[in-house]
Amino acid sequence: MELKLTRETLRFERFVGRGEEQVTIEGEATLPGSMRDAVTVLNVQAQAHLTGVQAVTGEASVRGRVNFQVLYTQGDLTRVRSMETSCDFMHTLPLAGLTPGMRLVPCAYVQETQGLAGSGRMTLRALLLIVLEAFETEKKDLVTGAQDGETGNLLTRRQTAVSCMRENAGENQALVREEFDLPAKLGVGDVLSASAAAGACELSGGNGRVGVSGTIEVRVLHRPQKTGNALVTTVHEMPFEVSIDTQTDESAQLQAQAEVTDVMADSIESDRSRTLRLEVEVRVSLTRSTQAKIDLLSDLYSLTGPVLEPVTETIELHTCERHMEARESTRVQVALPPDAPPIGEMLAAFSIPTLTAAAPSGRRLDAEGIMQVTLIYLPVDSDIPYAVHTREPFAMTFPVEAQEGVYAQAYAIETMLGPTTSDRAELRCVLGLHAVQHGSQQLQTVTDVTQTPETRQEHGFVLVWPAAGESRWETARKLRVPQESLKPAGRNALLAFRR
Repeated sequence: MELKLTRETLRFERFVGRGEEQVTIEGEATLPGSMRDAVTVLNVQAQAHLTGVQAVTGEASVRGRVNFQVLYTQGDLTRVRSMETSCDFMHTLPLAGLTPGMRLVPCAYVQETQGLAGSGRMTLRALLLIVLEAFETEKKDLVTGAQDGETGNLLTRRQTAVSCMRENAGENQALVREEFDLPAKLGVGDVLSASAAAGACELSGGNGRVGVSGTIEVRVLHRPQKTGNALVTTVHEMPFEVSIDTQTDESAQLQAQAEVTDVMADSIESDRSRTLRLEVEVRVSLTRSTQAKIDLLSDLYSLTGPVLEPVTETIELHTCERHMEARESTRVQVALPPDAPPIGEMLAAFSIPTLTAAAPSGRRLDAEGIMQVTLIYLPVDSDIPYAVHTREPFAMTFPVEAQEGVYAQAYAIETMLGPTTSDRAELRCVLGLHAVQHGSQQLQTVTDVTQTPETRQEHGFVLVWPAAGESRWETARKLRVPQESLKPAGRNALLAFRR
């Protein structure tokens, strides 16, 4: 028998794994004024931005920057002040199976913040969760087809799979400027701090250039004009558009991700209103995803002649990658510690969520976690702001349809004050969720076919009892008969006629 094999080189991506690790990042800043001034740290906010990642064998170096925003009092303890500083960091994250040249996707989430002041210095700490996903592109020479020249003598079994390939398609930055009028009835003074989040919503263009447009949502915290009033938060939307040079393909899907890397905010008072000036730097990265169906040979045997045995190898395909975004609100009840003074007037509230569990439930995702909450208020009969820091459990459901194995992280979008009594406060927290779902499939592929001389076997009717779990294909292959020749013979037996 003259056996002709068809060989092809298959290029596919494999999901190597995910690693995560907590790391504490410390920053320091010099306080203005006298070193003898009394200082109280009210709240610390932090945003983490990754700037690069590099892989070596078994580990990866992740580089980034943490921007701190601090609310504090100094000297005059009735006046809330603000400070901003940043620090660069590099962290080595171990990941089994990692080698240079793999595609890496790093992320960083702020889970906890802390600030301490003394001797004219401010020491700031941020607890980050660094997550790293690794993908490897492999090439395999596989047997995809076989022919023997004799009609009906060679039987083959095939399999179909989906392969997903994803790659970075470029990035670009833009600086967006805008002005907003703040009505006098808000009673706001100078800007204390500003934070922003960006979302990409539309892709356009072609011929080697893609335009990405979206919206930046900026939240600005203002000092009140009158002492004793609550801090005022205003929300502003700014459109942005960025163009990225990249190669386009009709069969590929493009996905854009926008990230705010810097925010500058200032306000100028006029006769009847106050003008807010915003300057936001946004970075947009583009990824290209391609899915392709693969038709492969999985097994074969001949009815007569030499015995054919495939040489097989199991490979793992990365079949899909879904990124899902959602937002939802929840209410958190915060009781004051026994030693805290009673609440007279609430000034502001902040929250940082950390997910501890996420499980799919139909078309929704159930999540549980711990919320770091900061309350800033004026105690009864006092003009000096007081801060309470606590950690509260929370549970909520996000409108995300996912499967087992989904990976999710939450981040705070907005924290609003609700009903308040002297010993407790209610917060309404709007949280955002980023979830990633990866699909994988293991395939037994054929890399070669061996031939051994045919052994003598009896012809005629054969009665056989298949082993538990044995398929009809495996039984027919063992007997070297077509599957359709197997007939039920009672009590789980099969009868076949061997020519």
